[in-house]
Amino acid sequence: MTDARPLRVLAMEVGPLAENTYIVGHVSSGKAVVIDPGDEAAEILRQLAGRGWSLDKILLTHGHFDHVGAVSALKERTGASIHIHPDDAGRMRTAGRQALMFGLRVPAPPPPDVLVREGDSIPLGNVAFRVLHTPGHTPGHVTYLSGDLAFVGDLIFAGSIGRTDLPGGSLHELLRAVREKIFTLPEETVLFPGHGPATTVGEEKRGNPFFTEEDAGR
Repeated sequence: MTDARPLRVLAMEVGPLAENTYIVGHVSSGKAVVIDPGDEAAEILRQLAGRGWSLDKILLTHGHFDHVGAVSALKERTGASIHIHPDDAGRMRTAGRQALMFGLRVPAPPPPDVLVREGDSIPLGNVAFRVLHTPGHTPGHVTYLSGDLAFVGDLIFAGSIGRTDLPGGSLHELLRAVREKIFTLPEETVLFPGHGPATTVGEEKRGNPFFTEEDAGR
């Protein structure tokens, strides 16, 4: 049996903070997006070339340095458009300063090409990613949803949630975003987080300790 899915997802763990970068290829058109390219631009480009995919867009869930470290090199090599929410565009500009606080160095990303907002549709071949504004980890954090695939950045992890103690973070907003934007998706929706293994909406509704039995029954 052949896989009829229009999209293929390649997950890469990159950089010193073990951040998940996702290459998502549209099979029939050969176009791809890279979601949160945190580091290792050369390897990202090698993986794209090995599959015969051309990079069309760079989609950023938020502007923390460990999610944007390879943006500058990818933009320079491919010309792919950079997408981020306006409330995190400034945070992306400070990526170099953020990294220095951890004793690391990150090239300053160029300005974004597209500012995304709730409900926007970002095409890739004959499919699209819908933008869900999911603040809490940062004010401009977003999730990119296509079919039953949700790229959730540092909003929610398998059995955990993203940090809310960094500037702009809000535990109240994060929990509300998960309940209103993620837990309302079908239970089989796969969640691809910024760190750690993939999970599903159903698994997190039932087993994530930051949520309640009421969430599990939604």
